[in-house]
Amino acid sequence: MPEPDVTPIEVRESTLPGVGKKYVMPLATGGNVAIVVRPDGQRQVFHFLPEEDRPCDVVTLTRDEGQQLANLLGAPMVASPDLDKLELVLGALEIEWVPLEDDCDLVGRTLAESRLRRRTGASVVAILRGDTALPNPDIDVTFEAGDTLLLIGSDEQTRAARALIEGGGA
Repeated sequence: MPEPDVTPIEVRESTLPGVGKKYVMPLATGGNVAIVVRPDGQRQVFHFLPEEDRPCDVVTLTRDEGQQLANLLGAPMVASPDLDKLELVLGALEIEWVPLEDDCDLVGRTLAESRLRRRTGASVVAILRGDTALPNPDIDVTFEAGDTLLLIGSDEQTRAARALIEGGGA
């Protein structure tokens, strides 16, 4: 029995420096699904309702869970970004993931109040908060305990930012 004609669905792909690849697919029912594939293999699936800019659902999958879901859906999984190629493209640019502990001086302060970039040269390009990613955070976003900051800069800048955050002088 021949398979029915399948209409190709346009999937938009973009690179999120230091985060991975993002794939956005519109849904026939409206809204879309966005999948972020991190270099460590973790996947985050975001469901957006029509006309909404914040996801209504977020599911985080390990690499193995993502592969099993792909198997259940009957298709091979999208490969994680190649870290070696990513590092070659980014050159001297360093990417650091720095968790904020409960006793960190940044907790309860805004990005603007931290003056992190001015003090170290490193930029906060995203905040991971639970199952949510806050890319390119506004300067008025308040840091919370348990947040993980995605820092980008030179080796010296990211080391200085990590030391400032972990050393309590933030």
